[in-house]
Amino acid sequence: MIVDFTSAETTTVVNWIESDEQRRHYWLTLAANALVRNDRTAAIPKISAALYEAVVETLPAVEGLAGDLIPRLLLRVNFYEIAAALLTEASESQKVAA
Repeated sequence: MIVDFTSAETTTVVNWIESDEQRRHYWLTLAANALVRNDRTAAIPKISAALYEAVVETLPAVEGLAGDLIPRLLLRVNFYEIAAALLTEASESQKVAA
């Protein structure tokens, strides 16, 4: 997925997805399945919400300064942008396979 994302936080989440082949495959498969069931406009918020939940689940529960910063940093992640990029990549893969 080669895209110039709007924030470093967004790029960090993309790097997390791409750092593990199994994780990358999971998200591309989810995106491909979403495209089968929905048009792109409807699929973006679904993938975005699922990605947000997955990221939140991986973060440790912490208190203090880190606990205050994590939710604020998550606001800087553009999950819609990542979802759109995943859907584009899944769509291109489907075209090549066809």
